[in-house]
Amino acid sequence: MSRSALEQQFTNIKNNADSEKYTSPQVSQINVYPVKSITGIALSSSWVEKQGLSFDRRFMVADINGKMVTARDNHQMVRIKSALQTNGLVLTYPESTPLHLTFSDFMLEEVTCQVWGDEFQAYSTSEDANAWFSYIIGKKVQLLFTGEQSNRQREKIQTNVSFADGYPLLLVSQSALDELNQRSPKTHTMAQFRPNIVVAGTKPFAEDGWKRIKIGDVEFEIVKPCARCVLTTVNPETAMRSEQNEPLKTLSTFRADESGGIFFGQNMIAKNEGMIREGDKVMVLESKEKEVYQDTSAEVAEVETVKAITISINGYLFEGDNQTTLLEQAEQAGVNITNSCRSGLCGACKMTLESGEVDQPDMPALFPGEIEEGKVLACCCIPKSDVELID
Repeated sequence: MSRSALEQQFTNIKNNADSEKYTSPQVSQINVYPVKSITGIALSSSWVEKQGLSFDRRFMVADINGKMVTARDNHQMVRIKSALQTNGLVLTYPESTPLHLTFSDFMLEEVTCQVWGDEFQAYSTSEDANAWFSYIIGKKVQLLFTGEQSNRQREKIQTNVSFADGYPLLLVSQSALDELNQRSPKTHTMAQFRPNIVVAGTKPFAEDGWKRIKIGDVEFEIVKPCARCVLTTVNPETAMRSEQNEPLKTLSTFRADESGGIFFGQNMIAKNEGMIREGDKVMVLESKEKEVYQDTSAEVAEVETVKAITISINGYLFEGDNQTTLLEQAEQAGVNITNSCRSGLCGACKMTLESGEVDQPDMPALFPGEIEEGKVLACCCIPKSDVELID
């Protein structure tokens, strides 16, 4: 047999193996996060409700005004772990004694709370829980409970939702993470992306092309891609932020849309209730056209030279660089900038660039024309020269 014929035979064998590898997508992980922003719990099976998986994001830490408190600002929350019990939860944190939450002990007083733009009624838990989380967060907070059925109705998706950011369920394929890790200088874990369902046996980002799927007894509708924020850059084990802003830096080279939003995973809603199990096959009932993301990874393959620059914020001068966001550098220098979401969504950190140059993606919190007017978001702009800013 000739060399070319052998090469073709090996190619055919590889293609056939790849085809078999990707013909049977199945559930490889099921995760719930009982308290918003804490470590997840891996389950072998779960009951699916319209508001999400049972026990998923049924609790949330809030400030005294009912506004959500998350690991975006309080990274230490990712080190809180939980265990489900028949009558409640046990929560643990390395520097604290365990907290036993018993459902029958909850005060269940109505509390007006807020998750992003949604305002609704939740319920109080216990003074012990409030004190425990206040110690960890470092300020007075309260632990809230959704109740058996969340009062948060989202008309946009015609269903009620727990304390999750916006949608009841998040799905990610294992091959999507594998693709990211092939491109990134760092190795990332699925825990950084906090999915409810992980699917194996697909091509990278196959989920982008799914519209309706069925797992076990449940049919799901894929609603929209999941926009990723700064929380993905927090190490789930150490609670430390990535100094290189990974994985967002790598994802921005092949998973960003024209406005600069970065997407990884798909938000879903359940069309009915039922049981799903690890190992269940994923049946694709209806497909859709995939979103298009420009791959600019070849253009940014060479690492930009680190450059020392001078940053002025409201008259406070400090030394910085051209590698990390303005907000991060200000915090390291002890300069306060008002902020909240840390992902370009809320606009709390909006500032005016008086002089100099920054790299500012077009984020949702920037209104049309504001970039041209010199408005920037400290949480997601990177200075490229000496800069002067005011708030």
